[in-house]
Amino acid sequence: MGEMSYNKYGDADMGLSYLLIKGIKQLNIDDEATLSNLLLDMMPTAKIEIEQDFLSVILRESYSYNFSDIIFNTNAELYTNLSLYESSIFSDYDELIKDKSFKMMQLRFDRIYLNDKILFYERILDVIDETFKRQVLKEFYDDPEFLNTIKVFIEKNQNTSEASKFLYLHRNTLINRIEKFYRVTGYDLKKFEDAAIVYLLVKDAK
Repeated sequence: MGEMSYNKYGDADMGLSYLLIKGIKQLNIDDEATLSNLLLDMMPTAKIEIEQDFLSVILRESYSYNFSDIIFNTNAELYTNLSLYESSIFSDYDELIKDKSFKMMQLRFDRIYLNDKILFYERILDVIDETFKRQVLKEFYDDPEFLNTIKVFIEKNQNTSEASKFLYLHRNTLINRIEKFYRVTGYDLKKFEDAAIVYLLVKDAK
């Protein structure tokens, strides 16, 4: 498997991150080797180890891969139900190892894919009740199509052209909805502070 060395700063000039793939014990030797080789082909500088029921992958550089898609495809091809956690970026190797050990012990791998953004949103949503959502969203609380429009607009970095293309809406229609949302709720989705609050309430809209 891949080997890699670090100075005491963990190659601080490069971003360090890691992946944890839970459920390795359910794989046979051939499937385990297939998965390890796939990851090494994609990320040749990665350090890959088996730890307990985890495949641990330490990365010393940034990759643009969608690891969510990778684990879903892997499960489909290997007929298994592995779970993958993708860490944030670290500048210190010791901090990465400490965080990795903590996540292996404490994190519930109850979904196929997790990252720190997902965990962050879930912590906040745990303290946001439906009363608060209804208070902020007002008449749009029971309008999933409208809320999905708002969600996509925010996810497209508040770019009306990109969001309208994605939604198959005329750009003016989207602008009118954004303005209507502001008139009714008082939240201006063109402002970062307002959009950040509203996104927590609509991120699961479909």
